[in-house]
Amino acid sequence: MKRKIKNICFAAFCMAFISLVIYSISSVGAVSKTNHSYEKASERLFAEPEVRADSLYFNTLSSRCQYVYDVLKETVAKGKQYTELMPLVLSEGELSAVVRALTYDDPSLYYVNAAAFDLKNHGYTESAKRSGRLVVLPSIVDDRYTRIWIPYTANDSDSSKFLEKSQSRFKASLKKADEMVADVRDVFLASQLIHDYLCGICEKTESGGVYADTAYGALVEGKATSLGYAKAFKLLFDRYFGVSFIVNGGKDYWNAALINDNYYNIDVYGDDLDDMLGSVELRGVTSHLYLCRDDATFYLEHEKGVESVPVCSDKTTYYSHNGFDPSTPSELYDAVKRQVETQRKTKNYYFEIYTELDGAEGRIREATLRALSEDYPDYADSVQIYRLSDNIPVFVVRMVRSAAPREE
Repeated sequence: MKRKIKNICFAAFCMAFISLVIYSISSVGAVSKTNHSYEKASERLFAEPEVRADSLYFNTLSSRCQYVYDVLKETVAKGKQYTELMPLVLSEGELSAVVRALTYDDPSLYYVNAAAFDLKNHGYTESAKRSGRLVVLPSIVDDRYTRIWIPYTANDSDSSKFLEKSQSRFKASLKKADEMVADVRDVFLASQLIHDYLCGICEKTESGGVYADTAYGALVEGKATSLGYAKAFKLLFDRYFGVSFIVNGGKDYWNAALINDNYYNIDVYGDDLDDMLGSVELRGVTSHLYLCRDDATFYLEHEKGVESVPVCSDKTTYYSHNGFDPSTPSELYDAVKRQVETQRKTKNYYFEIYTELDGAEGRIREATLRALSEDYPDYADSVQIYRLSDNIPVFVVRMVRSAAPREE
């Protein structure tokens, strides 16, 4: 009996010893693997910052911030709730810069709120989850490592339903845009269609709700800041036609878009007039003053922020591309007549003309009234003219009818 008990004890000891050896080997292997990944990451942290042609704000970051940028992007793409442990400690300014860069370079990440980071709160609470905060968790290894909690992912049970609902609405808004540009091949025309679409569905605000600074705010909620407009334009333009960037001009944002091998400045927010002509009747009028502008003209009225923005030097504009930039009186009349005909067909009463002719306002008025009296006397019998800029001679013409037009 004693011999049997000794055998059982010996067998138990052997099993325990073998288990301990296996655990030690696997632990050493895991530690080695972890250390290797940290060493590999550390090589990048101390390297020179990368430069990527398609990511303007990524290029403004330091090497360590570029590393975190890629970790965050990969984590979000996989729908994970937490990043991997990273061999560095981020400052509040660094984390804000990283996520701001990520959401500017990729506007589809509308649910990542760069302004709601909290590095001082080393943990997360229900209220933090609801407000969409990204929170740095305390290290589970030592003080050299950081891990970030990302709200609104597939694995975040408290917010996955919200994310699913918002993404459904977001995809529906993109489907509408799909139909708008489905057969368009002229990139100049495409930029105009996207520009006009955003001006039509969105209302300007200087500040607003959670999504006012996002593409979601512009495309789904219909209210956005200049940053929200710029993100929505970039999202739609890049989705169909190539490359554009968001430009930070201090308090305002706009886009630099690549069209037919040249970059152009496009400020959709600035072109959405929203009653800026001083009359309630004019609310909703869209101008094209800042649609495709070179730097020399554009920066007469904008403040340049990010220095690495592509140079926009080509002089082609919305007006020159469409023949709405007459340089002689006869060209002015032809352009006005064509505009009047187009607006009548679309049942609109506004058009734009760019001209550097002396006495431009009087010439435009005369040409418009002449075109109306010759071809459409029932359409309108007077005009109102507004100059949009002191620096750029662009005029909005409003055709006024004294009575309802007759049906054709």
